[in-house]
Amino acid sequence: TEILLNTSNEETAVCNLGSINLKEHTLPGGIDREALRQTICTAVRMLDNVIDINYYPTKEAANANQRHRPIGLGVMGFQDALFIQRIPYGSQAAVEFADAVGEIISFDAISASARLAAERSPYGSYQGSKWQRGLLPIDTIELVQEARGGDLEMDRTCRLDWQPVRQLVREHGMRNSNVM
Repeated sequence: TEILLNTSNEETAVCNLGSINLKEHTLPGGIDREALRQTICTAVRMLDNVIDINYYPTKEAANANQRHRPIGLGVMGFQDALFIQRIPYGSQAAVEFADAVGEIISFDAISASARLAAERSPYGSYQGSKWQRGLLPIDTIELVQEARGGDLEMDRTCRLDWQPVRQLVREHGMRNSNVM
């Protein structure tokens, strides 16, 4: 996340990081979706709170963090989650699990940030952002493909219905410029 954040004379890129332990959200039959959703909602709220209570070593860091409110929600315990399900690490099933979990985390993190925007207002530089223009990260794959001259092979399967997330963002905006 940090490599994409703005740095200028007035802003030093800052990102507020958290990690979800997949092991704690995995059952032999797969992800405990409700437990994972609750953890993501809590993590997004807590990381957003950090922005307000943090100590900033420079004015430029404070400016960037408070204006864009970026958070980076990642994962740990991936191998443990595979082990619990008896999925071999190097298998196609592991790739599919990673893709499915990534989509769930993105879905729930974006939803949580949009709900926080309804409660607390969108981040300061929201106007003109991809979010404000209706582009979710899953939509920007097309932009990457265009930038690479059409050469981008990847599975673009969506397992979830993204319309409710799009509606939340359209209605409330986003509290955080980045969520993953």
